[in-house]
Amino acid sequence: MRKSCFFAIFLVTLLGFGPWRSIYSLESKQGTRLLVGMTIVPHAGSLGAVCLDGSPPAYHLHRGFGAGARNWLLQFEGGGWCNDLTSCLERSRTRRGSTRYMNKLEVFSGILSNDSSMNPGS
Repeated sequence: MRKSCFFAIFLVTLLGFGPWRSIYSLESKQGTRLLVGMTIVPHAGSLGAVCLDGSPPAYHLHRGFGAGARNWLLQFEGGGWCNDLTSCLERSRTRRGSTRYMNKLEVFSGILSNDSSMNPGS
């Protein structure tokens, strides 16, 4: 059975594989909500790091700036694994098993907010 997208991204990150490519670069504030574009890991498939449906792994990353330049907000969609062929097939048709179904833009709020009143660690 294939691992989920989360494992694929974890593996690729550990190996330092790149380059990273953002398919959407829109990052703008909407009140206290931050919209962050999805970043695809384009060549991860050459290492076998793919989602359940074979799509490339992806993540949402907002890099800090100014005094917080070394602080990043990072969100991995997916995670976990499936138990049999049927559950893998079902999961592959959701955002937990395919980047085809992930949000191209993710709202970062609450613990993922870059607003220190909502996320004191940001």
